[in-house]
Amino acid sequence: MRRHLLAAAILFVVHNAHASDDPTLPAVRVEASKPSRIDSIVTVETPQAQNRTLGGMLEHVSGVQNSAFGPNAGAPVIRSLSGNRVQILEDGQSILGMNAFSGDINIPFDPLFVRSVTVNKSSDTVRYGGNAIGGSVDIDSGLISRTMEDKDQSMELVLRKGFNAADAQGFRMNFNNQRNVSTNLQVSRQRISYYDIPGNSKAGVCNTRLFPATGGVNSALADSCQKEARIQQLYNKASQPYIDQFMTENPDWADGDFSFYTNSPTSVWQRRTYVNPVNPAYVAGTPSYVQKQINNDVTPDYRHRLGNSYSRSSQVALGSTWFFDRGYVGVSIDAKDSEYGVPGFSMQNLSFGANPADGLPVGVVIKQQRYALEALLRDPLPYVERAELRVSKLDNTSGERLGSTRANDYDFQSTQAELLLAHQPVGPLSGVLGLSHQTRDVAGSGALRYLPDVETHSNAVFLKETLDVGWASFDAGVRHERVDHDLQPSRFKTSRNAANTTLQGRSYRLNSYSLGSYVELGPLFAAKVRYSSSQRAPEINELYASNAHYSVMTQEEGNQNLQPERAKNLELTGLFHLGGFALSATAYRMKYDNYLYQGHSGMQMANRLPLKYWKQTDTTVKGFEIDASQALDLGGYGKLNLSAFADLVRSQADRPDTLRAHNDGEYLPNMPTNRYGATLQWQRDSWKVQLSSTYYDKQKYLGRNVSEEIPLDAFNLVDLQVSHELPVRNAYIAGMEVFVNGSNLLDDDARPHNSPLKYIAPLPGRGFQVGVTVRL
Repeated sequence: MRRHLLAAAILFVVHNAHASDDPTLPAVRVEASKPSRIDSIVTVETPQAQNRTLGGMLEHVSGVQNSAFGPNAGAPVIRSLSGNRVQILEDGQSILGMNAFSGDINIPFDPLFVRSVTVNKSSDTVRYGGNAIGGSVDIDSGLISRTMEDKDQSMELVLRKGFNAADAQGFRMNFNNQRNVSTNLQVSRQRISYYDIPGNSKAGVCNTRLFPATGGVNSALADSCQKEARIQQLYNKASQPYIDQFMTENPDWADGDFSFYTNSPTSVWQRRTYVNPVNPAYVAGTPSYVQKQINNDVTPDYRHRLGNSYSRSSQVALGSTWFFDRGYVGVSIDAKDSEYGVPGFSMQNLSFGANPADGLPVGVVIKQQRYALEALLRDPLPYVERAELRVSKLDNTSGERLGSTRANDYDFQSTQAELLLAHQPVGPLSGVLGLSHQTRDVAGSGALRYLPDVETHSNAVFLKETLDVGWASFDAGVRHERVDHDLQPSRFKTSRNAANTTLQGRSYRLNSYSLGSYVELGPLFAAKVRYSSSQRAPEINELYASNAHYSVMTQEEGNQNLQPERAKNLELTGLFHLGGFALSATAYRMKYDNYLYQGHSGMQMANRLPLKYWKQTDTTVKGFEIDASQALDLGGYGKLNLSAFADLVRSQADRPDTLRAHNDGEYLPNMPTNRYGATLQWQRDSWKVQLSSTYYDKQKYLGRNVSEEIPLDAFNLVDLQVSHELPVRNAYIAGMEVFVNGSNLLDDDARPHNSPLKYIAPLPGRGFQVGVTVRL
């Protein structure tokens, strides 16, 4: 504990996150529903940061970590929850696709021009449905103007050069008539050929912990390390005192090395006596057989350079808004595509004795087109203050490649519509009624597909009300949702190990509600309490998946008889502020009934893939988050902000049965570790400096993959950002800023415990990015 307190005291973490009890979103944000003072909401703005992935962009927020499926794929992990439990949105509409089912599929977003990202760490099911049972993440793309800009035209050019970081280029334009039409155009591109790493790609435990002192082989670790690990029984040539003379003269008669040695000084063969010479290697009392530990790589162990870590991505987007007296209508279209390697393993997962050089690397190709409409109308009906409509169509194709060959492709066609009606305030009472509809069609192809074709329909109605009397706020919300999964004709076949026989469609009726309050306890203190009861329907991978899912290194088998999850969440927050000092401490408990997880069967399939089935058990997630900050005005020396944070989360099965306890353990595998950090931000005139460091502790709460998880060493990530606004005396240039970013400055061998690739692919080593932003 003393070490943790010391780390929190000496580490300076720059949060590019601005957290508060009543967060202020960017001024261009206009919503029918106001941000809650009761939920745990944080808005992140990082205009110059190296945002490789959405998870990486948010990893400095307390309670939020990066899934880190290699350097090119990373999703937000909120309080140990991710995937189907964390809703990912862009401009208020879901962009969840294959990234929710398969961790190697990155979330498409524009890291260069994203305006801000808002994270709700509380359960957000009332607002966004069951896929927000663990929170939500909303990206503000900046494509749709929600107020008229100050200037009739502007342009932003960005050029970045990376050193063990991506090269990036892009521009953003806005042109408007200063009356009723405003249009935005964004174009960006990022590229890198490979990432350097501090040492070897495979962790040291892949060599030192494969063979336990108790004997045998840790097969789960060997599989995770992509190793051929076995024990071979070898004859000990020093165990017998004599060499068999007959076998020496007639070696074709021998059945192995043991045939050439004997305990007798003479031997009789075919009525002839042979005198056996003394074995010069003989050592009395040694065993007849000894064990040889075989430890071979079946995928390459790279050194200093992470193989198959290339990445290329680009975006072209256009948005336009028409303003009128009582609101606006905005439309946008954007196209994103990316191609990158998944380092660390081959989809072939070669068999014993194979040459690792023969393995074919895994690549991912993503293409996405998104069309969106957003409209706001004030006073549309009697007693209705505002109406807000959002409609979007998403076409996302995500595919895995085995070398240059297509392994699988999944096309997600989604159509969404949401209508929000905010009623006129009744004294201190305000609220919103919402209606939402979503249709999603998932179609797969390729020899290595593991999901059938499924069409999903979701319809919901929800109501949120807030009573705000200044010193106290109270809110309540309720949602009713129907989810229908309809199977479509396809050539998909389940494996011989499938829990399902004949696949059938499923329908669910879900009910969720939440209650909360915020109370000021005098001039210095405040408190928040929030309770929610949320439901989530099983997703199509949990119901219907079958066959090898190499991207998660598992033979994944669904179960169409699974029941909805029910989460009962209690969240308590204490707040203190005095002058420039602010402190927030949150403790939470999430009790899940029928928590869905992948349970290890104890068996392995072709090429050592563990056979796992989607199962359910009651589970409790508990944790805390502490954030503290101190703002200092240094007068002529600028402004200084110091802050610190710590977070911890623990996911634990309630009363696990014998099979669960033996194969999967009491704690869930791949849990995020405890973290500690602090912040230093300094600004003076045109200079800005941000120094960051986050300490990731060694995991203490270990799950099992039949064998207990092997924890990896703690590490510390230190980042730096320095920027300077240059004085420009030119009528055509509004401003110019030069900057340098540094990441992992200590060049630590960083392997987050929650990363599925932690044993075979560390985070990138020390890297820098220099750049310039020109505003016209």
